[in-house]
Amino acid sequence: MTNVVGLGAVQLLKSLLPHLEAQADFNVTDVYLPAKGDLATHVAVNPLTVSHRTRRFLPNAISRVLECTSFGFRYSGQAPLLVMGDIPIRCKTRQTVFVQTPLLTGSAGTGQRAGAIKYWIARKLFKSNIRYVSRFVVQTEAMKISLEQTYPEIAGRVHIVGQPPPEWLLAANLKRDRPVADVQDGMRLFYPAAHYPHKNHSLLGRFGSSPDPDWTVRRLTLTIAPDAHPNPAQPWIQCVGRLSAQQVLDAYREADALLFLSQSESLGFPLIEAMWIGLPIVCPDLPYARVLCGDQAIYFDPADAESLRAAIGDLHRRLQDGWWPNWESRLAAIPSNWDEVAHQLLQLAAGEA
Repeated sequence: MTNVVGLGAVQLLKSLLPHLEAQADFNVTDVYLPAKGDLATHVAVNPLTVSHRTRRFLPNAISRVLECTSFGFRYSGQAPLLVMGDIPIRCKTRQTVFVQTPLLTGSAGTGQRAGAIKYWIARKLFKSNIRYVSRFVVQTEAMKISLEQTYPEIAGRVHIVGQPPPEWLLAANLKRDRPVADVQDGMRLFYPAAHYPHKNHSLLGRFGSSPDPDWTVRRLTLTIAPDAHPNPAQPWIQCVGRLSAQQVLDAYREADALLFLSQSESLGFPLIEAMWIGLPIVCPDLPYARVLCGDQAIYFDPADAESLRAAIGDLHRRLQDGWWPNWESRLAAIPSNWDEVAHQLLQLAAGEA
């Protein structure tokens, strides 16, 4: 897990890692963590598990390439290896790789030239290291299809393991079945996502340079820094910076719906969090969202601000008419706890499933 630093991925692994270590049928002997960030402070729940923290002295991109190639031998051995960082490692052992970014398939753009170069290199490295991998794990059927179409040689080696919401949300037992208040005067929307280009905050910058007096949104809360505000002319958009788990819970309690703008799937799914809570969802009309949300979400074209405006207007009309989504059938396909996920992953890594 040495290269896991993204907000969603970190939250996922903070929920998953203790359950990996606590499995009665498996012994996790070593865990490789980053040297900084939330995962660096992890304390093993199993006294037999040894934690290693990887300090990078070179720029991260260069260090990561070397870790996956020239220095991959450090992970060789008899124990199977579970890689949570997308890129296979050149080492001699049974290896299972968790792939979460569609950017490895070229199915989503980064929005930046530097990002395009980065993922071109990542795809080349991924392809050259495929032969070292026994199995791949993804979160959704959409990602499996995309990955196998891009790399036909791995067909039959890709397995789907879904994830429930993070532990802090499961423990809160938060359930919603109506708006917080009358939405006549405007809705409260929430979009929890870091400020990466593929998260598509820039779409909000196309809403014009002046406020719309007939707009149906009272407040949209973004978890990005105020200086990254995508449209300062629109006072209904509020940038509050990164939130703690408790603050995210509070935001979900106060929101009338989740607005999700991301152009691609990623580890850690606010879509799953919102479904678990029971909130309405407005999200992109893309395969990853369709697979998860089915016919209960309200969809828009992620490249078209007017399409987003229409979807938000549709949500407002539905809420005024007393509509509320029913996520029961969608949640039936999602694991109910992290112990189940950990067992599936370790079975795959050990070659037992």
